[in-house]
Amino acid sequence: MSQPPPDSESTPVAPNHAAVKRFMLRRPTARLADCVWLPRFIDKARHHLAGTLDPDFVRPFCHPLATDGIFLGHFELSKEEILDVIARSDGDDAVVAEWFRQRPHNSAKKVAAWNELAPNIGKPGFPMHRGYSWMLRQLYGGIPPDPRVNSAFTAIAFDEGYIDEIDAGTP
Repeated sequence: MSQPPPDSESTPVAPNHAAVKRFMLRRPTARLADCVWLPRFIDKARHHLAGTLDPDFVRPFCHPLATDGIFLGHFELSKEEILDVIARSDGDDAVVAEWFRQRPHNSAKKVAAWNELAPNIGKPGFPMHRGYSWMLRQLYGGIPPDPRVNSAFTAIAFDEGYIDEIDAGTP
């Protein structure tokens, strides 16, 4: 989502994939401790802690109405708590995964519920639908840039250039 929103008279255009590629994050569907979004959150947190978080990610990072905030709320995490663990992990995902698994609020059932919910974030009737609609208006004049873009996860896939892989069944 690196490009400015089109004006109301122009047609939506694809994002600047070159800009996205310079700031690679793991896909939303990547798993750690069997939990989708956790690896991507860790990547963003490490960039945040290093002061290298891409400007497009600064505002929504851990925002309560964005995917990070919904993730934190689902697992009853505070931003400070998880950032502290990630900072102390010395770049080792296994340390974060072990901490995440050991938390009393992170049962296998709760992780499974998150894994089912997360790909639907932004769709009507799911968390973040208003935020997703706002993003469409801001970046694409209110119209999805591709008919397959219907959630936060598919918007990320479009922006990062792998929407065709999702259509082919690859998360």
